[in-house]
Amino acid sequence: MGKVYFIFGVHNHQPVGNFDHVFQEAYQRCYSPFLRTLEQFPAVTCAIHNSGPLYDWFLKSAPEYLEILKKLAKRGQVEIISGGYYEPILPLISDEDKQSQIKLMNEFIVKEFKQKAAGIWVAERVWEQYLARTIRGAGLFYTFLDDTHFRYAGLEQREFFGRYTTEDDGQSISVFPISRSLRYKIPFSKAEEAIELLHSFASEADVLVTIFDDGEKFGLWPNTYEWVYQKEWLTQFFSMLSSSQIIEMITPRQALERFASKGLVYLPTASYEEMGEWVLGPKPWRDYNALTTMLKTNNTYDIYNPFVRGGYFRNFYHKYSRLNYMHKRMLSVSRQLHADKAPLEAKKSLWKAQTNCGYWHGIFGGFYLSHIREAVYANLIRAQNCVDKLGGFAAPIHTEDIDLDGNDEIIVKNKHLICCLSSTGGTILELSLRDQAFNLCNTITRQEESYHAKIREHVNESGERASIHEVIVQKEKDLDKFLVYDAYERHSLVDHVIDKNFSLDDFNYQRNMRTLSHDLYDVIAKQAKTSSGVRFRHKAEGLDFSKNIKFTAVPGFSATYTFSKKNALNNRFFGVEFNLSLPSLNDIYAQYVGHAVSLKEPREHGEHSSFVIVDYHKKIKLVFSCSQARVMTMPVYSVSSSESGFERVYQEISVLFIVKKKDSFTLSFFVESSEEEG
Repeated sequence: MGKVYFIFGVHNHQPVGNFDHVFQEAYQRCYSPFLRTLEQFPAVTCAIHNSGPLYDWFLKSAPEYLEILKKLAKRGQVEIISGGYYEPILPLISDEDKQSQIKLMNEFIVKEFKQKAAGIWVAERVWEQYLARTIRGAGLFYTFLDDTHFRYAGLEQREFFGRYTTEDDGQSISVFPISRSLRYKIPFSKAEEAIELLHSFASEADVLVTIFDDGEKFGLWPNTYEWVYQKEWLTQFFSMLSSSQIIEMITPRQALERFASKGLVYLPTASYEEMGEWVLGPKPWRDYNALTTMLKTNNTYDIYNPFVRGGYFRNFYHKYSRLNYMHKRMLSVSRQLHADKAPLEAKKSLWKAQTNCGYWHGIFGGFYLSHIREAVYANLIRAQNCVDKLGGFAAPIHTEDIDLDGNDEIIVKNKHLICCLSSTGGTILELSLRDQAFNLCNTITRQEESYHAKIREHVNESGERASIHEVIVQKEKDLDKFLVYDAYERHSLVDHVIDKNFSLDDFNYQRNMRTLSHDLYDVIAKQAKTSSGVRFRHKAEGLDFSKNIKFTAVPGFSATYTFSKKNALNNRFFGVEFNLSLPSLNDIYAQYVGHAVSLKEPREHGEHSSFVIVDYHKKIKLVFSCSQARVMTMPVYSVSSSESGFERVYQEISVLFIVKKKDSFTLSFFVESSEEEG
């Protein structure tokens, strides 16, 4: 009987922009106890990938972790795995950024661990075949992908062992299949059951088995800290591995020498199986779920599973238009940086903005976490500032299809702000303040998610030692009341026709109003010596008006609406909506006639010619001026999944100005700094 050679790998990551207390908790409950437990078992080898944001945090806040890791690497117990430094999804960034990010990590590993990396972690295992060329071009020789990729390629279950060779344009690398059965067994079953599964892989010849999965499952995921450490699951598992006569621990580098390649294989574009489910919209997901349920009921799932797959990762950018804009904005900044040969500091800001967590959404919060998106935009703005300084703020107003949807946007820049306007609805997609590196329009649109059905059905399980994919917990009661879906994208300067009896409740549920944000406006961009301007014209369905937006030397703009005499407003009013991503709801207040009013709840503010929102956290004032408008505000919440359950997340504050004048009006918006204390 041959031995079972076992590659045990963990991938640890926290995104740029995550809160320091999250790093601290992850370190105390996961990264530190895992490494200290591993240190006690010299016979247990481990491949470890830490992302760059974690390494940066360890250097500053937990240098003792790095000292232990260096010790284990020096004695050959740990192999350090490379990757894109700031953990990008490699297919989503430019080839130049791919190579630069990998080079940055390779150099860090040599500097800190005196070890040259040979293998790479592919973030979220999002694979496209040309990555073989990318990886080999970066001086690396192997990676790890799910057995899902191999199933989709047409291989059989019995072939998901050892290592394979794949290539692109003649440049080859090795690929180790990650065992899905082990991923779901470790650490959620008893330690002896995981060992039994490993033993079951034994055959006449030696066999190589690989697991490489999130390190956070060892203490940070729900209910795992007690199970893994307090009940000593990890200690038991490592002890059994050390004493097993069948299992032999091995590092990937050692396996490359010990095991010959099992041959050439080409792997289709894919990620792990769950990612293919998450990218689906609600209706396709229901169909997909019905099919897989039927196959499982008929006991044919294992037979037909290789031919059943979900969606394609890049279609997150079809599913979420706001996410698509952010991604394409990043690509635009990247092109500008490389064209202008920007300094390393600017490139690092770009690379930080490529941290993958903000660019997709699954069982983790991802795109729905506003602070992660805020960090993406902050770094993009810093990089953009550098580009614009190099170019002397050339082309203060120009057209460009930023989001690559086939329609040009209008980009307005000055020394204070960057504004992107859409010809569809004449709305603002981005309003970034340069000095604060802050995008006021970092918003999302509320839309149905496939898992919302579970909330409506009030499905709730205990989740005790369940896989994270099985945990269903509502973090507060009555979440179903917040399942409201938007009829239009939550941009700013959104035009509406408002019914006379429009109420605050109508504002939330978007009733008794007709949005014009789906209409295509005619557009004329204008550039003067001291100001930039964009003039929109809407002429459809009985409405004929112009919308003239003027940007001056101060951070803000004015929008003048002029209506023709032949308008079909009749007894209705005109509304203009702003959606502003002010991150701390506890720190924002409306100010008028000497009063500070909380914006935590939907509120009718009455009629005002001046309306001010103060953000004590960001230390800014948003000053609105209009000829006597009725003002409503509403905090906007999403309901999304996270590793700890379904949760309500504050996203933005929505401000609606309802104007009764039928001929013309001007709405001005300016940003001022504020040192007021809340």
